[in-house]
Amino acid sequence: MLTRIRSKAVLFVGCLAAGQALAVDAIVKHRANLRSDPSTTHAPIASLKPRDDVELLEPTEKSGYYHVRTAEGDEGWIYGRSIEIVTAPATGTSPTSTPAAAPTPGAAPSGAGATVETGIDGTWDKPSPSDGSYHGLDGICGPTGDGGDTATNARKNRTDDATSPHPVAWKAIAQLSYPVAGRSLADWTAGQLAMIQPYEGVEVSVVGYLAAVKVEDTGTGEATNCHFTNPAEVDWHMPLVEHSGDPESTSIVVETTPRVRAHHPKWTPTGLSPWVNSSAPVRITGWLLLDPEHRAHLGKYRSTLWEVHPITKIEVFQGGQWVNADDLP
Repeated sequence: MLTRIRSKAVLFVGCLAAGQALAVDAIVKHRANLRSDPSTTHAPIASLKPRDDVELLEPTEKSGYYHVRTAEGDEGWIYGRSIEIVTAPATGTSPTSTPAAAPTPGAAPSGAGATVETGIDGTWDKPSPSDGSYHGLDGICGPTGDGGDTATNARKNRTDDATSPHPVAWKAIAQLSYPVAGRSLADWTAGQLAMIQPYEGVEVSVVGYLAAVKVEDTGTGEATNCHFTNPAEVDWHMPLVEHSGDPESTSIVVETTPRVRAHHPKWTPTGLSPWVNSSAPVRITGWLLLDPEHRAHLGKYRSTLWEVHPITKIEVFQGGQWVNADDLP
């Protein structure tokens, strides 16, 4: 994956009906991807940074994308909301810029009022994931992303609420078994898949302590989010430990997704910061999922490949009661 550095303006000279020359350029407004076609079906061919300049090869959009060329000569498609078009008439007049188209509180941290299960029951309901697309700053991302493990991506990208979760102990997730297998479920044997099938997709709520909130907006992005890299378009990896002060290496990872966060504007790293590395717990509700891509993180950033992903509800313990994060100031 190439990351493009800021370039000097490149002007495209087009011929108008009257024969007047017109230079057409566009400026990238935020981190964006260059695609091989006007869609997010395939992984990006390059990554562009804010203030990079691109040359418009065609004056009109196709499926919301513009056909462009970078200063390095790479041709591709960029989402219209990612650029600002600048037209500069050859007569020498100043350029004009036109924006592109643009809780019910609980009694105690242990979850009093409901039985906390010490294990995951394989007979619990596992509703089929919802099927939806995400309209981001960098394009429209379908429910399976733009490649990788599409079966896992479809589970990560579900948007249905976990409305009837089973309260489970932290260890119930941390100690749940799984096979040693490849990075994609497509490479697993039927026997390996059968080991996780009874548990994947169960609705759970679990209490723990946040060791960090990591907004995954660096690097080249993840296939599940079509390699988008703007902060609003990426997952947050949140290590949840059993006891306050436990190291991140012992954690289970719980994740928010851009699809779900779109409905929870109060979910922000700043808003959750008082509960990061704090003696006050949080209660996480969402869908149980096995993420096979992160085996290399075991023992360093997590203790298991089982996650709560996506999170559909966050509660924080404040003033002796549970408070829905949606109700925070």
